[in-house]
Order: sequence, then structure tokens, then C-alpha cells
Amino acid sequence: MTGETYALIRLLQVSDSAFPSGAFAFSSGLETLVNEGRARNAADIRAVLTGQILPRWASFDRPFLQAAHAAGGDIARLAGIDARCHAQNSADRLAEAARRIGRSLLSVHARIGTPGAAEYRAAINAPRLREMTGYEPVVQGLVGSGLGLSVAQTELSGLHTVTMGFVSAAVRLGRLGAIEAQALLAAASAQMAEILETPAPAHPGAFSPFAEIAALRRNTAHASLFAT
Repeated sequence: MTGETYALIRLLQVSDSAFPSGAFAFSSGLETLVNEGRARNAADIRAVLTGQILPRWASFDRPFLQAAHAAGGDIARLAGIDARCHAQNSADRLAEAARRIGRSLLSVHARIGTPGAAEYRAAINAPRLREMTGYEPVVQGLVGSGLGLSVAQTELSGLHTVTMGFVSAAVRLGRLGAIEAQALLAAASAQMAEILETPAPAHPGAFSPFAEIAALRRNTAHASLFAT
């Protein structure tokens, strides 16, 4: 078995929706948009995905993922990248979601023996670090490097994960059927490919106010399916 074949097998494993990352608990503000009648059908869901979710990943998550992958398991460098990610996260609920997903992901990879995961988990387990480290794109970069994935493969996994999480949330909220979800993924694939083929910005930055404000506006007084 070649190294490339092994890497592809691991890529499929960690990108599968059944992988226990905890991302299923978050909708990136979609639940609020649905409840307020702002996302009513497949066209609305597609507009949020292509206009808010994918651009935010490309301009914000992707540079941090790349930096973490390049750190190659260097704990001090990873902690510094995590700290910058924390400082630049302006939406508290999305930041909390990214930390919870990242820390869940890190815990799973530590338990299954992914190189570097247990060491970084131990390093950021101090109480003072729990609210400012373990962000999802940083953990994804660390994990990709530890699994021997290229940065391109790691990016593909990260983008696939956020896209599938959002579309899955739309299905669970009753705004997409199974076939509609697949049609939406097919329609978004060209934009996803373009994102991955375009160089990432040198400096991370996000501007997706529609989704971010929706996540911040989530009504905690009522029962809900998602944490954002």
C-alpha cells in the first residue's frame, strides 16, 4: 500500500459525517434563520451556504488550518496560532462552537492515537487555556499533519466537514429533503473547488454578518436542536 493510498483512506475516515467530532450540535445560525422565516426553502439554504458559510471558511478558517498544518506538531507554535484564532473571533457563539468542536475532535484523535493529538490536548488542558484554545481549524491542521495528509487534503477535509455539517442541519430542520441536499451539494461543488484552487488570504478575516448575527441572536429561552 502506498503512502498516498493510506492518506486517502484516513482522509475519508476523518471527513465522514459519522466521525464523532460533535459538529452535529451546531447549525452556524441556520436554526435562527429558519425559525425567523428567513431560510424557508432550498434556494434560501443555498444562498446562506454559498454567500456566508463557504466564504467565511475560506477567509477565516482556512488560513488558521494552513498555519496549524505547517506547525507540524510544534506545541508552542500551535498554541500561538490558537491564540490568534481566539483573538480574531468576533462572534462569541461561533467561537464557542469552534472550540467545542475542536476540543471534541482533539479528544477523539487523542484516543485513537493520531500523532500529536494527545500531546496538544494535554498542553491546552490547563483551566486558563480552555476558553482560548482548541479551535476547530487549528485542530484540523494538527490532525491532518499527524495523519500524513497534505495541506491540500487537510483543507479538503475541513471544507467538506463544514459544508456537510451545514447541509445536514438544514435536513434536520426540515428545510431540505435528502435529494434536495444532494442537489445542493452538487451545485456548491464548483464554488468549493474554486475556493481550494485559489490561494488563501495572507491574513485571516471574516465578514459573514447574516450568519454571525443569526448565531448571536439565537433565543436561549426556547428549546432548540442546535447550540448555534
